[in-house]
Parts: sequence; structure tokens; C-alpha cells
Amino acid sequence: MLNQRYSDNKASVNWQGYDVNNNTAYVNFMVNEVNERLNDENFGIEIEGHLRGLAITDFEIENIEELLNASTPEEKAWAVGEAFAEAILERENGVIFPWNQKRDLRNENSSLSGADLIGLIEDDGQLKLLIGEVKTSEENSYPPSVMYGAEGMIEQLKAYHTNRTRQITIIKWLLSRCKNTDYEEQLNEAIKFFISNGNTGIYLAGVLVRSSVIANEMDLKNRGIDLSATLSGSTKGHLQAFYLPITLNCFVALVMGGDQ
Repeated sequence: MLNQRYSDNKASVNWQGYDVNNNTAYVNFMVNEVNERLNDENFGIEIEGHLRGLAITDFEIENIEELLNASTPEEKAWAVGEAFAEAILERENGVIFPWNQKRDLRNENSSLSGADLIGLIEDDGQLKLLIGEVKTSEENSYPPSVMYGAEGMIEQLKAYHTNRTRQITIIKWLLSRCKNTDYEEQLNEAIKFFISNGNTGIYLAGVLVRSSVIANEMDLKNRGIDLSATLSGSTKGHLQAFYLPITLNCFVALVMGGDQ
């Protein structure tokens, strides 16, 4: 499904770019793994079953079904891009995502603030906190504007390395969702590594999803070099770009089970 087009590194930051092949493996990946991340289907089935179990009378059953059948807004390209990034990292890099952040939405038309990617990864035999950002773009420029500025990928990744308030906010968020679950022991190991290394040792992940352009290392090279100048201690950075074989509109339609 993936063909590597470039790879390089600078100090503790490495970067790669991949063409995504438009083949059966890609289609299956989108309609199964990405769709599952996007819609959180297993959790949704569990919640629906719980709610239906509360309804006893015909009136209550009718009201529950009305709620469950309420229309959902059309998915945005950035949301599909984030689900794609999580599914790719899970499949190709063994990343563990203990909690689907879509469960934290309080408004169906809004996006969540904070890091796009929060999970755990085994790196050199050590479990580490993974914190990252996902950017989706169809700009015809190298790199696209989403890689620059205060809201650009690299500045956001730098903040996860230097901003203690941001770090503890993420740790508290993840710990509250892992406490008393199968993930608690793994998270404890990652936090222990972080604090025993002077509050460094985070694995920073940046994922760029692009459509309608040819793979070009300039998307990541200078941005990776810039990031490497900020990182210290045991913190590492990993940037990846994925070049889609279809437009973003088709990308969204495919994961929802539509035509490319």
C-alpha cells in the first residue's frame, strides 16, 4: 500500500515520505481500519446497547430510536486525515491509542483542542509517550502553509517538548482514561521514563496528509531540521508525509463507503 519516496534525519529527528498506492489494500484499509477509527464503531455499538436497555415503554423506545437515528454532520477532510494518521501509526509503527478522542466531542460541528495524537509507542525497547499533530493539505506548494507559523505542525510539536503545562495537561488527560484499564501499567512505564529523564523522552509525531501533489522531501526536510534544533534530552521527533492517489473529496468519500 505504501512506497517510500524519501527518508533522512537530523540529530534526534527523522522524516520519511510515502506514496499511497490506489489498490485493493488501500481501499480495504480506508473502509475498515480508518473507518473504525473515525466512527469508533465498537464503542458506538456498546453505547447504543446501553441506551436501548434503559427504554422500557413504547414511548421511551420511540424516543431512544429518535435520538440514535439523528443525522450526523458530514465528515471533514481534517477529521478523516486524523483517523488515517492514527490507523497508519497503529499499523506501521505499533502505536497504541488507548482512547479515541472522538468520544470527547461535545459539539458535533466542532473540533477538539489540544494534541491530535496521544498514545504510547515502544522505541528502542522502551515505552514512551507519543504526542503528535496531523495536518491535511491539498496546496500545490512545498511545504504547505500548515507546516509553518504558530498553528503550524512544527511549532506545535516544539511546544509539546518545552511547555510543562501542556505536558501535564496531556498526561492527566491520558491517565484519567487509562486508570484501572489494561493500559495503566504501560502508561505508568512511559511516564516513569519521562520523569526519570528530566521531563524529556516524549516521542513527537508529525503526520502530513497530502493530495494531488508529487512527493517532495522539501515538505519535511527543513521543518525537520528546524525541529531538531529545539529538541533535547531523550525526546525524539518523527515526521511522515503521505501522498494520496486521490483528491481530498474522494479521500473523505472512500472512508465513508462511497465512490472514489
